[in-house]
Amino acid sequence: MIRKHDQADVTEQQRLPSSNPAPTAISGTILALDAAGHACSAALWRDGGIAAQERRAMSHGHAVELLPMIERVMAAGGIDLRQVERIAATVGPGGFTGLRIGLATARGLGLAIGCPVIGLSSFQVAAAALAGRPAALPDRFLPDRFLVVLDSRRAEPYAALLGGDLSFLRPPALMTLEEIWALIRDEAVSTVIGDGIAALQSGNAGETSPPALIEAATDAAIAAALAADPNHRFDLPPDPVYIRPPDISQPKSADLKSTP
Repeated sequence: MIRKHDQADVTEQQRLPSSNPAPTAISGTILALDAAGHACSAALWRDGGIAAQERRAMSHGHAVELLPMIERVMAAGGIDLRQVERIAATVGPGGFTGLRIGLATARGLGLAIGCPVIGLSSFQVAAAALAGRPAALPDRFLPDRFLVVLDSRRAEPYAALLGGDLSFLRPPALMTLEEIWALIRDEAVSTVIGDGIAALQSGNAGETSPPALIEAATDAAIAAALAADPNHRFDLPPDPVYIRPPDISQPKSADLKSTP
């Protein structure tokens, strides 16, 4: 007879990598994760392309969804998790909870299976999404310079100016709409990309040459393609990028007064 707590232990052991000798990692195999935006996604890169991927739109619930999603992706890709050579995860900016969950999951799996973990900028991943899902990196698909605008869940989006090779021409910042439009004019930006463009769509009536506004979101499949760059141009430490402080509810004044 299996007691409840024994059954829970068995279930947990099935989820985690086995303590048996690990199979040899497959060269160039990457597991990529993204939970920083309004979706949760996982993708397996193998043999120069995406072997399996899954993405689900959500603003909450990443903690419940991500591990089962990884299991399904690995099963669809036909390899053991311990055969992954590297793990990549988006580092933001984005939703604080999802961002932390994605990075903690990546670091935990990397520690368990003994493989390197890298971070990828959400700005660069969203920008690369403009080119679709090419096996090759998207340098020749992008304008010489463009603005990436990501939803901050506030009135002020995150914004960063990038070049055609996805390098940062200006540091990322939390900007007001007025500041963004001034930057667009000053830098002669013709293309704005990202999941935060809705804030700009109603504010370009007075612009003589408004830029093209293109919806693009972060995705693990795109992150995997950037992580596969042979020169590791996009590799970052797997640490969260916070451009603004987290939202913290302050206690009411009445509660403060009642505190001894």
